[in-house]
Amino acid sequence: MEMKLTLPDEVVDKLGDEPEREVLESVLLLLVGEGRLSLERAGDVLGFEKREEVSRWYAERSRFGLEDDHRALAEEDPILSLGKTPARTGTLDGSVNHDRYLYGD
Repeated sequence: MEMKLTLPDEVVDKLGDEPEREVLESVLLLLVGEGRLSLERAGDVLGFEKREEVSRWYAERSRFGLEDDHRALAEEDPILSLGKTPARTGTLDGSVNHDRYLYGD
């Protein structure tokens, strides 16, 4: 299937020498990451001959994206980037109160 996709010049410039390949790889990374396409099939589409090659491609590309996203998030909000939320005050700790609940203390 052929598809016509028009991207802003600024985006095309950022994609480098092979913009079509970059777009294809980005879409495949998304589909594999969401579980909608197997890593093996993505490797076939990209022309990798060995499973190790496609595994390395996926690890390098997906790790790169996550590190950049994490760095940007950390600059935006350090607490959210750690996956933590501020502690609520006045909440009961179930582990501390567990025995009281069971034994009526």
